[in-house]
Amino acid sequence: MKKKNYVIQDRKPTVLYHYFEDISNIPRVSYHEAAAAAYVVRVAKEHGLWYYEDDIHNVLVRRPGSKGYEHLPSVLLEGHLDIVGEKTEDSKHNFDTDPIELIEEGNILHANHTTLGADNGCAVALMLTLLTDEKLIAPPLECLFTVQEEVGLLGAKHFDASLIQSRKVIGLDAGSEGVFRMGTSTKFEMTSFYPTHREAVHGIAYHLVVDGLKGGDQGAGIPQERICAIKMTARLLHYLNKVMDVRVVSMDKVGKSIPESCDSHIVLANGEESLMFRIIEEQQKLIRIEHEDADPDIRVRIEREEPVGDMLKKEESDRLIEAIYLMPYGARNRKLCRVDEVSCSVIMKKIYTESDGIRVFSVISTEEMENGEALNEEMQTFMKHWGFVIEYVNLDRGWQWSKKSEIRDVMIETYKKLFGKEPKVNISHGGNDCVVLKEKIPELDMVTTAATYVDYHTPKERLYMDTFEKVYMLIRETLTNLTKA
Repeated sequence: MKKKNYVIQDRKPTVLYHYFEDISNIPRVSYHEAAAAAYVVRVAKEHGLWYYEDDIHNVLVRRPGSKGYEHLPSVLLEGHLDIVGEKTEDSKHNFDTDPIELIEEGNILHANHTTLGADNGCAVALMLTLLTDEKLIAPPLECLFTVQEEVGLLGAKHFDASLIQSRKVIGLDAGSEGVFRMGTSTKFEMTSFYPTHREAVHGIAYHLVVDGLKGGDQGAGIPQERICAIKMTARLLHYLNKVMDVRVVSMDKVGKSIPESCDSHIVLANGEESLMFRIIEEQQKLIRIEHEDADPDIRVRIEREEPVGDMLKKEESDRLIEAIYLMPYGARNRKLCRVDEVSCSVIMKKIYTESDGIRVFSVISTEEMENGEALNEEMQTFMKHWGFVIEYVNLDRGWQWSKKSEIRDVMIETYKKLFGKEPKVNISHGGNDCVVLKEKIPELDMVTTAATYVDYHTPKERLYMDTFEKVYMLIRETLTNLTKA
């Protein structure tokens, strides 16, 4: 499905961007990656490469070693085909049928009011470029294109890892240009249920929307002090409840990142509407000032509506508002040796209303198990105190880093020679397929990096194209240096 006219004309290597545009032209949200997989298979066939596609459309492609290096151990590159489909409210984009509309502005590539898909289209394009590069000097190469990564690493979990011949792996879905990941954090995932009882609406019903926040991934967003739309909604309701009676009908946000919006229905059971509007406007201004560096564009919209359901009884509504308002959120621990990073954090990812209660899904991400366990106990104690029932706690162990790593050492030295400076090497707080691969094949020697794309998983996602080119140079040269190791 190649385009005749490419948006990106003035960047090198040209083929890298052509592959990126080709894959961007194929709808590929999670669970709908078959067409993207077919494109990868078609490229493999055109270049006479061995490939394997499984029943859910994971694809493994092999390229022989360069002449004279066919006997060397192979290296695996890994990335995922699927993307997160998020768009602005005014966008008419259909992620099931429409291509991503790319917009190039100087060094920045973004999409037209949707996610860009640099996560992880950059990996797909980079792997295809290397697989088809006739001038590449490298050991035998394997490239794994997984599916359903964004919905729980499901493709990697399903894939038959016995097909992987390599024991050295470069993941292309964690880190950024100049940042290598040598492991991933452990996650404590918790679902809590707040049982509710309702009564008929008496008062004026309103639709309340908090949006305009940057949101984004927990690992990248928390160090930048990104705020949570669910928490901000509770803050507004807290200040309203100090001088009037405001009841919750529903609070909803379902997503996979720091909530950038929250949709609520409330009732002003007792109080002055003009005062309510004034308090909301004051709080919006204060929040913008408090978070002017990280999240200056918060927007609060409220309008009258016909009641959409019964409201919570006062005591339960008040307790729910206060619990969410006070719930632990954000950075908990930082390493003194790298104070710009967060080693342990907690976010509330989801809230959704049901007929008999409200559920909250929270995630603790931690480098050190001890910090995570302590915060998990604190969270459970807090939720129980406010009347929540802990329904589910899942421990998702990370990929534990190794002190010795040949692939990491080679990539570090390659980076230093190419760019004249040391890369940063640390732990990833985002999940990625390498965690699953390491579980299946414990002896894997792994390191990850990626181009620099910011605000991914949101319609504000942007790719810095110079970093894409640098990561391509780095991986290409690393593979060449592995023939000398």
